Amino acid sequence: MMKDEREIQPLIPAWKIWANPIVRRYARSRLRPTTLGVWILIYLMMAGFFYFFFRQSTLGRNGADDIDAARLAVIPVIFIQCIILFMFGAGQAAGGMTGESDEGVIDYQRLAPMTPLSKAVGFLFGLTI
Repeated sequence: MMKDEREIQPLIPAWKIWANPIVRRYARSRLRPTTLGVWILIYLMMAGFFYFFFRQSTLGRNGADDIDAARLAVIPVIFIQCIILFMFGAGQAAGGMTGESDEGVIDYQRLAPMTPLSKAVGFLFGLTI
């Protein structure tokens, strides 16, 4: 008697992002040490420049002290993070989905014993990596 496929390989819950095979695949393929190092360096240079630029520009205004200037300088850094996450992350996800559908990997992922929610979460988090 054949066992059901779901009994052989249990379903992965959507909230276990670290156990999702789609996220693992993209993390391994896109987080290479050299590429990751270059992107971290670029981001740190941009964030540091904007932080210190806005900190120095708000330091002398209206009697702002060091603490107020540092608090106000965090806002542009958060804005940069939002741009990276929403613009570049969404572009990476859209481009990755297009590439995956061209290669036929999405059809293969449909056959895997995963819930549709865990597949969607895997692609959303995996492709933005």
